[in-house]
Amino acid sequence: MTEMMEIDQNIQSGSPDSSLAMTQEIAASAESALAPLREDLAEWMSKLLDVEITADNFYDSLCTGVLPCKLAQKIQSKAEECKENGAAKVDIPKRKIKCRQNASPGSFFARDNTANFLSWCKDFGVPEACLFESEGLVLLKQPKDVLVCVYELARIASKFGIEPPGLVKLETEIEIEEEAIERPVSVSAAKTPKKRPKTAAERLDQEVKRISSECKCEEKFDIRKVSEGRYSVGGKVVFVRMLKGKHVMVRVGEIGRASCRERV
Repeated sequence: MTEMMEIDQNIQSGSPDSSLAMTQEIAASAESALAPLREDLAEWMSKLLDVEITADNFYDSLCTGVLPCKLAQKIQSKAEECKENGAAKVDIPKRKIKCRQNASPGSFFARDNTANFLSWCKDFGVPEACLFESEGLVLLKQPKDVLVCVYELARIASKFGIEPPGLVKLETEIEIEEEAIERPVSVSAAKTPKKRPKTAAERLDQEVKRISSECKCEEKFDIRKVSEGRYSVGGKVVFVRMLKGKHVMVRVGEIGRASCRERV
């Protein structure tokens, strides 16, 4: 982008202000990329816990550790219920999640609540790489890691009948499509895929073209549509979806994560 190129020129000239400008640019870019995920998780937790959480107050709502503990209690209860009904075949660790309801932000009780939540997450199957330190939430030192942890927990919770966030739904949809592409089928066995609403497909294509045309990078990738929701970017085929009708999401990596490429 033009702004980025100008910052690079300042850095090469050794300007003292250039490093600060670069840091601010990177921080702003990272925050913008995380906004759709924060918004998605805020809406998911609001519905699940019957509380009001928004993208703007997400971290402030969670920093005492009370809501994370309530989230753990909700998921634990649902998982045990599925196990008893035979709907879940995996082992469910039975444990109580202690929580100090009157914990204040930054307090010892807030740290204790968060530590209890993280301990439960680990036992419940959240990978070590997706966890964070207690102060990462209490003092907001690791906002990105907090989002990753809650998102991974949402993925696991969806296995026990809990409706997942929108982004998890998109990834599940893509995984099903990937399996259909990789699985060889005879012509007679092949089924005609259900058509998505034409307006949604057209809007996605329009946004992809817009983002591509507005790119000011020195080296541009050739972007062309392969099929509905699939695009070739620089020769590599990627899956692209719209989240909540305003975020263009591109699936990256082999583990099924999606990243925000543009916020409309």
